[in-house]
Amino acid sequence: MVRKFLQGVLFMLLLVMLVAIGYGAWVYRQTGTLPFVLPGVSATPGGPTPTPTITPTPTPTPVMRPAVIVTSNLPAGTLLTEDLLEETQRPSKTLPDDAATSISQVVGQLLRTPLQAGEAVRLSNVVPRGHVVGKGSTLASMLQPGEVAIAYPINRLSSVGYALRAGDVVDMVVTFLFVDVDVNFQSQLSNHVLVLSYDWETRTYAFRPAGTLGRAEEDNNLAVPVYVVPAEGQRPRMVAQLTVQNARVLYVGRSLAETPAPNTTPPPPDVVVLAVSPQDAVVLNFFMARQAETSFVLRSARDANASPEPTTVPVTLDYIQEHFGIPLPPQKPYQLNVTPPTATPRP
Repeated sequence: MVRKFLQGVLFMLLLVMLVAIGYGAWVYRQTGTLPFVLPGVSATPGGPTPTPTITPTPTPTPVMRPAVIVTSNLPAGTLLTEDLLEETQRPSKTLPDDAATSISQVVGQLLRTPLQAGEAVRLSNVVPRGHVVGKGSTLASMLQPGEVAIAYPINRLSSVGYALRAGDVVDMVVTFLFVDVDVNFQSQLSNHVLVLSYDWETRTYAFRPAGTLGRAEEDNNLAVPVYVVPAEGQRPRMVAQLTVQNARVLYVGRSLAETPAPNTTPPPPDVVVLAVSPQDAVVLNFFMARQAETSFVLRSARDANASPEPTTVPVTLDYIQEHFGIPLPPQKPYQLNVTPPTATPRP
């Protein structure tokens, strides 16, 4: 009895194993993998590792916002009319904060800058009719509030050997030549003299030139009066001083309107544009009108404490003699025989 029972159990186990092997063979032929792992046997013998399935993250729906766009390319200054505009919906993240939301906000106004077709209209990009359209010049954007720009002529010596560049800070040294003038005529002395004379041939009186006005003196040697006239024109009296300070260089070169010829060596710069106070601009205009001798001096890039007023002493011939100890040489009955120096020409 026991023997038959054991035989029945063994038969059932054998039957279960056969069924499992058959099921495993069928699944392997269908999918390339085993439905169960046997000891010492890989679940995917000889086959690729199955790729895990990744569930895509759902894309959030963008928040839409009303916007006004232009239907064609429009230049600056265009008058916005309804046929040039269109109301639409755009993702909020793609629109500027000041984007127009309805045509009524911008219709009848002018564009300050050009727009491309499909571009949103910004409230800051439109102005009412009658306003100036445009951003202005580049130099104007470089000025600080309260500053003005003025152009000043330069040459090789007055521009520190053409070393000035935009962004530099400069001071100006000016040399004046003072001359004496007739108060009434406002002409340089000495005056020319005309004398009234009688012409016996024509029997008329007329003023005729009689030379230069001088002065009467008593000659100590001859004890007779003499009339002294100048041997040359009046020599001006010179004084130099530091004037405009802390002027910012905005531009160095030729006129901005000039176009250099192709394949040619560009000429040296002849103008510098400075950012100064309105009062200093008036001073510079005076220098140009009087054709004063001027030179720019370059300030250190680390000099942050610029004095608003001149801190130098005016230089005259007396200052040169006193400061450097140059005496007036005595008169001698002899002199060195040298070639008179020639003045260095200024470009």
